[in-house]
Amino acid sequence: MNLVTLDQVDLKTLARLADAFVREPIAFPVCFAVTGTLGAGKTRWAQELARAMGLDASEVTSPTFTLLRTYHAQHHTLHHVDAYRVGDEDEWWELGLEECYQEPNAWTVIEWADRFAEAMPPDAIWMQIDIQADLPDSGTREIRFRCEDPERWNWVERVLQSLRSTE
Repeated sequence: MNLVTLDQVDLKTLARLADAFVREPIAFPVCFAVTGTLGAGKTRWAQELARAMGLDASEVTSPTFTLLRTYHAQHHTLHHVDAYRVGDEDEWWELGLEECYQEPNAWTVIEWADRFAEAMPPDAIWMQIDIQADLPDSGTREIRFRCEDPERWNWVERVLQSLRSTE
């Protein structure tokens, strides 16, 4: 399994990370399976991706009660899912996520993805976001990416390399 950790990610760096992902060309749909504690930045990640895609980030809110929201940008579709209140796997599949996972130019961000880990696509990019444990008052996060799919992992590595080169 491929794994990389980013330390001391503040909100400005999170925005730069979203910009870097959106800028890096791909030829496949993307699924970010996002996990982390309450308030760690899962919804903020979806908002930053939306902003980087040219959408109004203020319109992207946690889909806690609607479960799935879809936003259309000029070149991308963003599906934002909150698995926290999904009752069971039947309800999960009733959301129609298998179509989201396969839609060309679609990016799917699933908050609380660990609740339905077995239902995530095998090529999902797992993203664990945690408040920086050794610096809890700094507002920084630790982000761990992991992915089993070689093509998507190569993309993640290219994005992270481009982020590092602009620091």
